[in-house]
Amino acid sequence: MAPIGVLDPQPGELILDLCAAPGGKTTQILSLMKNQGVLIANDSNPRRVQSLVRNVDRWGATNAIITCEVPEKLSTRFGPIFDRILVDAPCSGEGTFRRDPAEIKKWSTNFTRRCASTQDELLWFAAKMVRPGGILVYSTCTFNQLENEGSVTRFLQKNPDFVLDPIPHQPGFSSGIPNSKSDPDTINRTIRIWPHLAPGEGHFIARLRNIEENNTGKSTSSKKTPGIAYDQKRVYEDFFLNSLKRTRRTEVISPGVSALAVFGNRLYWIPREAPSFEGLRVFHWGWWLGTIQSNRFIPSSALAFGLAREDSQIVIEFQLDDPALISYLRGSPIPYQREGVPDKGWVLVTVEGFPLGWGKNVQGRLKSYFPNWLRQSY
Repeated sequence: MAPIGVLDPQPGELILDLCAAPGGKTTQILSLMKNQGVLIANDSNPRRVQSLVRNVDRWGATNAIITCEVPEKLSTRFGPIFDRILVDAPCSGEGTFRRDPAEIKKWSTNFTRRCASTQDELLWFAAKMVRPGGILVYSTCTFNQLENEGSVTRFLQKNPDFVLDPIPHQPGFSSGIPNSKSDPDTINRTIRIWPHLAPGEGHFIARLRNIEENNTGKSTSSKKTPGIAYDQKRVYEDFFLNSLKRTRRTEVISPGVSALAVFGNRLYWIPREAPSFEGLRVFHWGWWLGTIQSNRFIPSSALAFGLAREDSQIVIEFQLDDPALISYLRGSPIPYQREGVPDKGWVLVTVEGFPLGWGKNVQGRLKSYFPNWLRQSY
């Protein structure tokens, strides 16, 4: 979690998490952004992106866009527009040996060299996307200097417009270790976290700032999104009017807003501050609201997680010890008849006040729409 404290994301900023999957640091960034601004979470591995999408959905985030691209293509598309970029780089993982002995079998000196080469490439293209005055944080979970101080030194030699920012020391932080006399004097501004000095494994963090004075500003390229067809809008409007209340949270996703767009059969709300993604592989366009199937709208779990109980017209509240909650988590229908609850329609299911997902009340039985991939087998 330390790299995100060093990154220090702020609400309203445009931020890139370049190597984001499976999403632990992504969700930490989203929490600090408070659904204000835009976070682009990227991973070049399509299989890893799936877990990233699921973690962002269940986090209740409304301002995250997930891409699956190589850094070179992202840098060509965006240019220097980001306030902050995190490069939590693939590494030799020496810091994980104690936790996962199987990682030791992967290790070799050639492997560390290949990792260092990959890190050099990641940092090179990441630097092209940091705006003047912006921040680039580089982190690993390994010990060797080739991938840590060495990667930072090689980066600074190739990118004179960047300098190392000092990182205030917290308990357990140690200064970086110079690799040779030719290393910059500021290399001790990087941070080491040693497992015998802190409650962690083995980590390295560097905070780099773009001091270039020529501010080219944000990207002005126009966004090309499909929008929403009239019939699709009508289906969504029917759901909105019959299932949601007009509140501060739901007003931004009301049927008439221009930020709505359909990709395939999925309806998204896209943050208006988002740049153009033309030509890029996008897995997740923002806040996934639901799926349009023929003449009906099926709300997504991501919509439920991003709402509060006061946003839904019909709410069913479970306590943690309610046996019906177990049935809902299994995906089983539940006999459910209560005074004041209509016998049909979409229902926001909550547990002690927190949204858990959707159900559909059909003649006194609540059909579970809890996501298949989260369902419990007990």
